[in-house]
Amino acid sequence: MTTEIDQLLIDWKNKIQVVSQNLFDLQELPTYQRLCGSSGFPKVHLTGITALKVTPALEAMNDLFQYFDLLVQIVDQASRLRQQLPRFLPTEQKINEIKQLLTGASIHLSVVQTPLAERELLSANQQPKAIAPTQLLQVMTQAFSVARDAVLAVDAAWANLEVILKDAELQIISWQNLAESLNQGSCGELIQATEAIALMRDKIQQDPLGVSADIDRQIKPLLAQVELVLKQAQKQQTQLQEKLAIAHNLLKQLIKLHSESVAAFAESQEKVLYLTQYTPLAQEQMDALSQWLTRLENKLEEGLVNPVMVGLDNWISIAREYIAVEQQVYTNHCNLLQTRRELRGRLDALKAKALARGFVEDATLVDLAQTAKQLLYMRPTPLDKASELVSQYEKRLNSQY
Repeated sequence: MTTEIDQLLIDWKNKIQVVSQNLFDLQELPTYQRLCGSSGFPKVHLTGITALKVTPALEAMNDLFQYFDLLVQIVDQASRLRQQLPRFLPTEQKINEIKQLLTGASIHLSVVQTPLAERELLSANQQPKAIAPTQLLQVMTQAFSVARDAVLAVDAAWANLEVILKDAELQIISWQNLAESLNQGSCGELIQATEAIALMRDKIQQDPLGVSADIDRQIKPLLAQVELVLKQAQKQQTQLQEKLAIAHNLLKQLIKLHSESVAAFAESQEKVLYLTQYTPLAQEQMDALSQWLTRLENKLEEGLVNPVMVGLDNWISIAREYIAVEQQVYTNHCNLLQTRRELRGRLDALKAKALARGFVEDATLVDLAQTAKQLLYMRPTPLDKASELVSQYEKRLNSQY
């Protein structure tokens, strides 16, 4: 029996030592001392959310020290009784008395008020409350957790809030600069956030937990909304710049291709007589397209982003249509000129073939060759007729073989 009592005493003394150390460590925190106004710190006048959370926690700490004293007294009392036990044949009554102190409802707390609804006619309005050391330790553990969490939350807030607010201000400056670069002007949300931060900074000492909550509830959503809007504007601006680059590149291509198609058209008109409907774009169309792009760029400078975006899409579509038309014109007239050159080469090759076969003096071939050559070297060349003569020459030559 004494062995069990001795082990209980050892366990409780170890627990008391641990509890004492943890209470001491919490007391030694500068934040705790500022909240309580101890160790030379003036007591902080708490307000708002911090007052609601911390004040009960500090009151719980006061109860903790009282409970701790009661716990120490019980363990000391049990320890004294253990020392009084005789070494040999201790009475079971004394052993049970010590055991009751350590395991039974041996600690008497302050009287508690009994609710009227729970009283009988002869019931007192107050009654004492007795609990076991283990139960008291559980109550102390819960109270310590509440106090510790509240103090550490304030400690973290005091340590980090200034940095958080400074970072938020730097973020606001960054977003404002971005807004100006995107021609967004002053952002109302950023002004609102700046004013809110100024008010919060004045509340850090008295209500750090409230300031933390305000940052989460007000500042972060505001900045997140601004970030979303500006990122979308930045993305749109990037798309606009990309489309402008595409437009200028298309205009450059079109101008070059238009010059080539005009030249090919002029040469074809001079050298080839052939019915065609492919004509280059009028210079007025080219000028109008270029002026349209200039107007769009001017509107972009004025901040008219959405209309410019739509306008650029339409401009690019028209420019690509124009490029397709000019490419068709250029290709068509180049092909006509190439056909004229090919017919000349074909006629020369056929004449060389006729010479090799001994038909060079064939009167029909001579007439066809002379007429075809005359047509192919005149301006403009009636391409259909010249092509027909070359074909007749080839048929005549092949029929003689």
